[in-house]
Amino acid sequence: MGSNLSSQTDVTTTKSRKSQHNFPGNLWSQASYYVRVLKPRETVLLTLIGASTAIVASNASPDLWRFLVVTLVVALGSGGTNGLTNYLDRHVDARMTRTRGRVLPSRLIDPPQKALVWSGLLVVCSLAVSLYLHPYAFAAALIGVSFALIGRKTWVTHFMGSFSSCGPVLVGWFTMNPNVNWTIVLMSVVIVLWLPIHVWNLMISSRDDYIQAGVDIFPLNHGVLITARISVLLSALLYLASLSLYILGGFGWIYLVAANVGGLSMIWATLQILQNRDKVSAYRVFKTSAYPYLGLIFVSLPLDVWITRVL
Repeated sequence: MGSNLSSQTDVTTTKSRKSQHNFPGNLWSQASYYVRVLKPRETVLLTLIGASTAIVASNASPDLWRFLVVTLVVALGSGGTNGLTNYLDRHVDARMTRTRGRVLPSRLIDPPQKALVWSGLLVVCSLAVSLYLHPYAFAAALIGVSFALIGRKTWVTHFMGSFSSCGPVLVGWFTMNPNVNWTIVLMSVVIVLWLPIHVWNLMISSRDDYIQAGVDIFPLNHGVLITARISVLLSALLYLASLSLYILGGFGWIYLVAANVGGLSMIWATLQILQNRDKVSAYRVFKTSAYPYLGLIFVSLPLDVWITRVL
């Protein structure tokens, strides 16, 4: 009798869940999970730097249709790649307090292969359209995606990630301008120097969480001091690279102000972690390096070109 009652209850619960699943409002929730797996904040930042580079490459007068297409290509490619890395990292994410609430560890998309197919489809679409835009843009996109997926959660991850993050910049540039000059070289150098500062300090700020999850790679196995010293050095080189971009790229006062404000803010933030050697300072470096720094730099570049060269 008790068993039958339990079975009836299970059936009722199952029906209830199915009815909730079919409820229109729940469709929006399901859709939101497929957006969240693409890491929207990171994807928006990468799309911003790709679109900004496209404007710079076209000397602030891009063909509107081509600009919209390359922006979409970068958005789809960046989002799809983020989804693929989320899929590859899902087991580690499930063991970490900071990340276990993400879509895949919390099984909001189940089975996770659905996210793999969704993200892979976005990447394939992005690569196909980038090939239509320019072979160099396709090559940059393909290398960017490949490098993002190699050696996840190993010592090579962030070195590959530095070059992978140049993908949106190179795709934006080659779509509008197939020529290589100091401007695109130094814009890429800025990205390569920026990423380790950004990621390593996030890892230091959550070091215990990573260690208990079984991740024991640099900088986790070397501690705060060495990370702080490297961060100060990299932030100084980043500042020099941004100033070199001003000189060799022929930019004006708007970018110069942004490069000085952003560069000095990064140096100050990294010096704070060197002085305090604590997780709070490391997290502050991580936050400063995102939109406050990279967003400022890449917004100021097209704005500078538009105001100083066009008006």
